[in-house]
Amino acid sequence: MALFVGFLFSTVGALWGLVVTDRLDAQIQDLGEQKSVNASQITTLNRIASEYFIANQQGDLIFILALQPGANRDLAADIYQGNMLDRATPVRNMIGELALEQQLDFRQTYDAYTKLNDEARAHLTFSNFMQVKKFESDVIMKGQNRVPELVKVNNELDRSLLAKQAAQSRNHILAVLTAILGSAVLLAANVIVEKTGVPQTAGATGDCDGTGDG
Repeated sequence: MALFVGFLFSTVGALWGLVVTDRLDAQIQDLGEQKSVNASQITTLNRIASEYFIANQQGDLIFILALQPGANRDLAADIYQGNMLDRATPVRNMIGELALEQQLDFRQTYDAYTKLNDEARAHLTFSNFMQVKKFESDVIMKGQNRVPELVKVNNELDRSLLAKQAAQSRNHILAVLTAILGSAVLLAANVIVEKTGVPQTAGATGDCDGTGDG
């Protein structure tokens, strides 16, 4: 019975380490990867928004200067068109990022923005400029609103990670204790066999001697 119990505890300890511990390791790794992806996405969205705000401020200033009396219209138009191309880069990047997260339809949004931007570059009017700005603002704000959502998801992932890491620590301790207990029982079984085996051998020899003397 002692040998059986010792073997059972040792087997359970080994299987615990292989099945339960490895499964939790995989879950912890998956959660860590999800958190890393979200953190990278947050950084990207913030960077794109920052790039757009700089280009937008420059564009507002350029547009105002272009409308000033006595301004060189040709030069102002060239600078304005250059700014419209510059500001399009972060907007298109934001459209791409949001499309990857299935927050909008890429082709529909991209084509609509391209049409507005082309029209604004072709005709320097306040109406065209404001239409582009409105469209850009909606896209950028959609990306910025995505940031706190991702932060919330990462906070939940942090809680899950802490819980699983705590469970993993407990599992490691239980697996080690079970293996140690199994080894201790096996050792005790060997000691019991050795102690009980010596008198039996001696008694058997004595009976043989007595029979022989008889």
